[in-house]
This record gives sequence, C-alpha cells and structure tokens, in this order.
Amino acid sequence: MKATGGALVYETLKSHGVSCIFGMEDPVHLFHAVDRSFTRIVTVRDEKHAAIMAHGYAQATGRPGVCASTFGPGATNLITGLLEAQRSSVPVIALVQDHSLTLKDKHASSALDHATALALYTKTVIRIDAAEQAGDAIRKAFRIATTGRPGPVAVLCPNDVMAADAEAETWADQHYTHFPANRVRASRHSIEEAARLLVSAERPLLIAGGGCVISNAQDEVRMLAELLDIPVATTMTGRGAIEDAHPLAAGPLGSTTGGRYGRGQISNALFSEADVAFIMGSRTGQICYSNWTLPKPGTKVIHLDIDPEEIGRNFTTDVAMVGDVRDTLRDLLMLCADQGLARTNPVGRQRIERLREEWHDEFQPVARSSQSPIRPERLLSEISAQADKATLVVTDASYITGWAMSHIDVPQPGRFILSPRGTGGIGWSLPAAIGAKIGDPSRKVVCLTGDGAFGYVFNELETAARYAVDVLVVVFNNGTLGFQRHWEQKLMGTYLECDFLDIDYSEVARALKCRGERVTDAEEIEAAIARGLSTGGPYVIDVVIDPNATAPIVGFEEILERDAVH
Repeated sequence: MKATGGALVYETLKSHGVSCIFGMEDPVHLFHAVDRSFTRIVTVRDEKHAAIMAHGYAQATGRPGVCASTFGPGATNLITGLLEAQRSSVPVIALVQDHSLTLKDKHASSALDHATALALYTKTVIRIDAAEQAGDAIRKAFRIATTGRPGPVAVLCPNDVMAADAEAETWADQHYTHFPANRVRASRHSIEEAARLLVSAERPLLIAGGGCVISNAQDEVRMLAELLDIPVATTMTGRGAIEDAHPLAAGPLGSTTGGRYGRGQISNALFSEADVAFIMGSRTGQICYSNWTLPKPGTKVIHLDIDPEEIGRNFTTDVAMVGDVRDTLRDLLMLCADQGLARTNPVGRQRIERLREEWHDEFQPVARSSQSPIRPERLLSEISAQADKATLVVTDASYITGWAMSHIDVPQPGRFILSPRGTGGIGWSLPAAIGAKIGDPSRKVVCLTGDGAFGYVFNELETAARYAVDVLVVVFNNGTLGFQRHWEQKLMGTYLECDFLDIDYSEVARALKCRGERVTDAEEIEAAIARGLSTGGPYVIDVVIDPNATAPIVGFEEILERDAVH
C-alpha cells in the first residue's frame, strides 16, 4: 500500500482489529487517516486517562488497547496509565507524536527525549524513522505487547515521517491480535514434581493470581481443585478464577481483605495452615502475601508463572514452573488422568465451610445495617445483590479495592472485577470503566470510586456523556481521604489535612451532562442502583458513607472513635 506514514500506521492498526483509539488526535496524520466506520476515536480530557481507558478496553476485549498523545507533556501524561498497565500485565500500545526528525536537538517547542522518558514504563519503545517502517513497527508493537508477560509498548511517530509518502505492507499477524499470544508450557519434570507434592499433601492450597484470569484458565483451576479436593484462594487480580459459590472457593488473600468483616480471613487462615501452596500466575506482592509473612516457613511452594523472573523472587520455591497457566494446568491434569492421580479431603471441605460460616456471621449484621451515615458494607452488599453474570465491576484503589474484593460476590468464573493493583494509584476506575464499556458494550459496567479518587478524574464524565457511554458510577463519599486519615490516626494518634468540603457529586455529574442522584438513607440504595442500571448513558450515585468506617485491612480493627479528632 502506498500512502502517508500516518495512513500506513492506521491501516496496520485496522488490520489488527483496532476498533477504538483513546487520545487527543495526535499523531495528527494518523487520526486524519482513520476509517471512522471501523475505528472509534474517543477524545479524552487528559492523556493519562487515555492510557487507562486503553487498559480497561484491553481487559474487557482480550485485545491490546490503543491510546495516543502529542509530544512533550502529552507524552509524560501517559506515564501513570502505562505504569499501571506494565505492573498489571496488560497490553497497551501508545502512539506518541514525536517532533520531526529535522528538529532534533534544536530546542523545539515541548522538546523531550521520548524514548528515555517512556522506557521505564513500557516493555519497549519503538521509533518509526522512515514511513516505510510503519507496518513493521506496528506489527512489532503488537508482537511484544501480547507475548511473554503482556505489557505496554510505546511507538514514536515523528511528524515529518507521518507526513511522508511511502509504500509498506499493512497486514496483521493474527497470532498477536489477542493476548496472551504464543503460550508456552512448563517442563514435564516440573509438572511431575508438582503432581507428586499436591497428591501427597495434607493441607494443600491453590492460589490463583491475575495470570489465571489473563490466561483464561478458570476451567483448569476448577478442574484441578475438584480432582485433588484442594481449596482455591485468589489474589485480588485473581478474583474470578473461581466463583464464590463453589464449595472449594476460599476468597481473596492478604492484608487488605483479612481484617474485621473481611472475607480474606478465610483464605488467610487456610494459607497459614498449608503444607503445600501452589501459586499460579502471581507476582507474590506485598499485600496479597501479608507483607510476605505467608506462606509460613516449612510450607512447600510450587510457583507457576509466565515470567521466570517472578519465580523465587520472594519465597524459596520447591517446584519452579515457567509457562502459561492454562496450558500448563492442562498438561498437569492430563498427567493426573494418565497416572490415575486423585485426592479426597472431606476434613478440608469441612474446614472451609466452618470458616465461611464464621465470616458470614460476623459480616451479615453490618451488611444489613441501616445506620446513617451509611455503612460501606451495606452499600457493597446492595451492589453485589444486583450484580449478575453480565456485570463488570471496576474499582478504584485504596479502601474501595478492599471493600469490593471482600464484599462483592463473584457470580461466575471469568473477568468480573478490575482494579489497579499494579500500582495501587487512586483515580483509575472511571476512565478504566469507560474503556471497558466501549470495548464490550454487552457488559453492565459498574464503577466504584471514593470521593478522593473521583476528584482526580470526574472531568471524564463529560467524555462519557459526549460518547453516551452507559456506565454506572457509585461514589463512596465519606468526605475524606479515608485510608490516609485512618493510617495517620493509627500511626500518630490524630490526622491533619485529609477532610474535604461536602460535595454532592450527582450535582457535578449533572453539570457535566450526566444523570445522577444522592443517597443518604440505606433503604434507598437498592432502588437507586436499579435506576442507575436502567438509565441509558452515564449515571452517578453519590452515597454518603460513614467516615469512620475502615476497609477490612489487617491492623485497622482498633482505630477508635476517640482518635478521630482534628
């Protein structure tokens, strides 16, 4: 095909099935070549949000998300979103308009060494130095983004190169249009060793990380659990590896969900008792592994991950398995079938059932509370009751993550809850929810955010309204930076500048051309959620919650009212 460099870039993107580009219409020659009957352009209010929208789109579709920016500060605005994609293993391709090659080292307006600036936050940075390279550069970007541990790639598009005419091939290698691509399997020896340890264990535990969901290994996780009668705990990004109603589901691990009222009490107890832990698709981060106090010394560890750098990073590993979770578990299941390996453990099932009952008895009174201001547990229970198999819950970081991961039931295996666990940065959920809904309009998308986090991003409500994105936003409005306030109270005995003015974010929503309402009575939550889910376009429910309520974080159980002074 003969065309400008920008048109060659776009045609290669189109051949890869790119149906949406999030950004601000730079690289300009690319945007002016877009076939808008095939690819939707979503103009954002901040390039950071473009990268996050592309992230949400990728998770909802299984395809790399594409974002774009201008040079200089436009490019650096992408960094927060690209960093989250990098840490959470999500393929995002960022198209960055670079200065013309003829302007290098001349102090051009907003000049920046984009390759150096973006290298730390991506798998690689590719610069197109000649228009003839356009097709090859985009194919390379997709190949790198979707293989190994998926992640973001930046493509630099110099303005004069994008304007130049050239001839290049714009076909797509279909192996790299979805992720994960090029699945690899763990060695036969490691599979045999893993089977031996699991079958002989007295108190084994399966730990399903985010890699299980990325790999679409839900069926394999369930079949292994049932074959060997082993409970399944998950990391936060692994929520959805198994449905909560399954008798072997132990819920989310870690310090963020293991405190008072937290479902994580179940899995943390099982983890502390385990003699063998099979970790699948997890980077073994601080929060989910309780500041690395679990597994306890003496627990045998099997670790399966696509990235060999992660295996043995934090724990002594008895069996190292490098490979894709889904296909490696298929091999493990086949080995068990060939060798007649199985295991039953009625005592273990009884243990899970008792732990579930204990948590339920603690949680239900507060989940049914009619207190005013509203208890967040009541709000989460009402959301959970109306979530179904078509729902995608998108949470922000901080308290919202802990509450949602613990208190919303996963109704079926699969991608059900998205959250920014790569970095834990607030101000993520709204743009991610917009990107996810645009990527998969069939999903019922519910965005959960605190008022602190919402302050970072509510400008994108106008974007949601402009493109008629049907997303329900629930603001947990406690008028404060909850985690920071309570952490300061715990650490220092008091807190300083954490409180906000009383803002009704449903009024903000209406000013930005959305619909919404404020809820102050727990008995009105159910009807408000039903209205929000049935109203076309973006809808914001501002719910006034108790500012003294903490997420189920271990160690936050004893923050006393007498300490809540300012």
